[in-house]
Amino acid sequence: MFLMRTWFVTFVAAVTAVAVLLDLTGILEAQSGRCRLDGYLYNRNRKIGPGGRISAECPGSFHSAPFGNWGVHSRFGGTRDEDQFKGWYKDDGHHQWNSCTTDPKYQAPNPMYYNRPANIGQWQKGEQTEERVNEVLLDTGENGASCHDLWDKKIYRLDNVEMRLFELDPWAIDSLVATLSYGDVKIQLQCDSTWTCEGKTDWMPQLSVDPSSSRVSAQVYVVLKTSQKVEP
Repeated sequence: MFLMRTWFVTFVAAVTAVAVLLDLTGILEAQSGRCRLDGYLYNRNRKIGPGGRISAECPGSFHSAPFGNWGVHSRFGGTRDEDQFKGWYKDDGHHQWNSCTTDPKYQAPNPMYYNRPANIGQWQKGEQTEERVNEVLLDTGENGASCHDLWDKKIYRLDNVEMRLFELDPWAIDSLVATLSYGDVKIQLQCDSTWTCEGKTDWMPQLSVDPSSSRVSAQVYVVLKTSQKVEP
């Protein structure tokens, strides 16, 4: 009986020690990092409507008319020589757009320079193709405060979300094609663990495009995600 009681006491002490150690580990983990909040911008359904007037890649010095690759500048990041605003005409490793629709040689209808509808407009192949175009660090929180503490069920506001579209040219200054505006955005974050929270919008059409004569359009959505940033 004495041996059994001794074994039981030892067992309880061991279980208690493990529980305390786990609690301490959780506390130390929380105190050793910050909550990183990142924002991501996606787009899809990219179009130039019939009659859209674009003159960003027309004949002249340093230009290879009429097709050009378009980059995106937004509050989430800058332009990159990638498929940030993916077009329909594949050339030089990118999906490009007819970027000189104002020149008579490249005007519609023409199946060489337009793809739909009826060769008078432009629309990227696979109209539902989704692209992540920009990402940015939005917040680093406070040392020792978990993401759950900071963001669970909280609303993050982004004012004046927009995409500025540039025709990219490595040999000249990038040409501004159009600015698509989506207005103010509010996103509620939900956390499923100490450090993992997420929130996102629905797909949003632009509220306006400048210049309107470009007839450029696209849908966007915004995703917010958190992660633990471990302090050295």
